[in-house]
Amino acid sequence: MEITNYVKASGSFLKAEDIKTNPTTAFLIKSEGVMNISEKFGNERLHIEGTFGKDEKIFDCSKTNARAISEKIGADTTKWIGRSIIFDTYKSKASDGKLVEVINVTDVK
Repeated sequence: MEITNYVKASGSFLKAEDIKTNPTTAFLIKSEGVMNISEKFGNERLHIEGTFGKDEKIFDCSKTNARAISEKIGADTTKWIGRSIIFDTYKSKASDGKLVEVINVTDVK
């Protein structure tokens, strides 16, 4: 049995697995960022809606990634609309000590 589609990352949030599966695909920003309080992390999180390939996704943008974007195009997220983000991934240690793949902004166009 082929399970590639079954194990593929799903849901509305952009995941590192999405990036690894489609490394040349850009994320096109559709709306200005929205700050949300994360129940999981207990802090404010910047959520950016956009498209990744054919899929509608939400990019849970870390402060580090937000700084990388704002250095390229400014801190006003309304000016981010219509811009594309290129990502890669790297391994980082999670709070439980396990290594996890995380998303990193490499370029903004």
